[in-house]
Amino acid sequence: MLNVAVVGAGNWGRKVIRNFYELKEVDTLFCYDVNPSSRRWVKKNYPEVITVTRYEDILENKEIPAVVITTPAWTHFFLARKALNAGKHVFVEKPLTLKAEDAEFLVNLAKAKGKILMVGHILRYHPAVQVMKRIIDEGKLGRIYYTYSQRLNVGRVREVENVMWCLAPHDISIVLYLLGKEPTRVSACGGCFLQREKSIEDVIFLNLTFEGGIFSHIHVSWFDPTRIRKTVVVGEEEVIVLNELSSQEPLKLYTIKRKKGTDIALGEATLLSVPDYEPLKEECLHFIRCILTNTPPLTDGQEGLRVVKILEMAQKSLKKGSPVKITK
Repeated sequence: MLNVAVVGAGNWGRKVIRNFYELKEVDTLFCYDVNPSSRRWVKKNYPEVITVTRYEDILENKEIPAVVITTPAWTHFFLARKALNAGKHVFVEKPLTLKAEDAEFLVNLAKAKGKILMVGHILRYHPAVQVMKRIIDEGKLGRIYYTYSQRLNVGRVREVENVMWCLAPHDISIVLYLLGKEPTRVSACGGCFLQREKSIEDVIFLNLTFEGGIFSHIHVSWFDPTRIRKTVVVGEEEVIVLNELSSQEPLKLYTIKRKKGTDIALGEATLLSVPDYEPLKEECLHFIRCILTNTPPLTDGQEGLRVVKILEMAQKSLKKGSPVKITK
């Protein structure tokens, strides 16, 4: 067992607090949030959680080996750097940072300090994604042609980073994992409709090109009438579809049937069996186990850096209006 401190008790931070609170591997849970009302919420709902009024109260406490950062993305680098310098293991929500150079700095700092740096790419811990990976690696889909994903909703928006930095880390991390490759070219286009004066895009279409002709299309939006969380991988023989919003039928497999000429049809959908566990709970537990066993996380700082580099290239493409090649 060990003590853990969660920094940030906003909408997502409260879910993280609940999961760490429920883990038997956690002894005492601490929480810091700059907002007094958020600290009061934590105390009301989880009286046993120790709330503090300064970040330094966590950094200076030698009894707290692990810090979980669930604050806005623009604060990640500074908070993580302080925690690593204080000798803490650190779990940072996605994206790791908003600059590749900052992400690389944190990776190197964690290595120098001998501490674990983990990034909250939660879908890597989703049971359906694990099943998808196994099926792809077994070759059931045949040659992979392309993938696409949609992460759409209407409502809450960010005021610093655009929708791509907010939502696309999920989809980028998934496609890198499923394909086991990194892209050679990135392109992006989008629009600012809700915050024109700030030039913050609320809808973006991102395209990744991989060796072998595989490409991935990622559509993210804060300004869409339909809430969708969907990933599709199209192969030569079969197509696999992940619907994150369906608890009953999250994963389906379709067989491609060849007809006369070049016509094709899809066979009946096969509902795939998926283990029943909460991805966030698994992610939180993974962080604890990595500390206790001194093993690298599945979503370590290097993975966070890879995703941030792709996002940075996509941002360049978005601004210049043309694709960007990725050099090794």
